[in-house]
Amino acid sequence: MIGRKKNGGVKAINKPDNSKKAELLSKIDQKLNDMGEKYGPIVYEELQSRLEKTIDIFHKDVDSLFSSFPTHKSNTNTDDDSKEKSSKKPKYISDYEKSKKD
Repeated sequence: MIGRKKNGGVKAINKPDNSKKAELLSKIDQKLNDMGEKYGPIVYEELQSRLEKTIDIFHKDVDSLFSSFPTHKSNTNTDDDSKEKSSKKPKYISDYEKSKKD
């Protein structure tokens, strides 16, 4: 049977071991920075194009979903819609706006 050495439940930290870890982490960080500088713009452009495609697909899906409802109207006639909305205000809102103007 192999005997185990007890350290009182606390693992001893060796300074040379930590300096090696710090050195390795520094090297890894430098490599990642170099990769980011070389490939960053390419990855950014790809990400942007994928996001644009995703947004376009989502927009088309939402439009097709809303067009399936009979009461949905397109927002192409914003001037007409705003006039209709203002004429359909509840009386208490119209009264309040009149009192603010006076």
